[in-house]
Amino acid sequence: MSTVNAIEQALQTLGPELIEIEDDSASHAGHAGNTGGGHYNLLIVSDAFEGLSLIQRHKLVFAEVGDLMQSQIHALSIRAKTPAEFHRS
Repeated sequence: MSTVNAIEQALQTLGPELIEIEDDSASHAGHAGNTGGGHYNLLIVSDAFEGLSLIQRHKLVFAEVGDLMQSQIHALSIRAKTPAEFHRS
């Protein structure tokens, strides 16, 4: 299973309306401090974020993908929105 698919699968517990994942690993290959794992940009839209601060939303996402952070993900940029926030933008 690809890392993108693994991230999508891990985040299903949040009941997402939308998940978009961009693999940005190629533009970061070989930089200092990267001992493995890729760089990913995530947009996730879910009712699970309703009433949560930005930090709480990120913690919720990291709780779901935590195992992947050990080896498959080096960096994860997160945009976590509620459906109302997403549809306004």
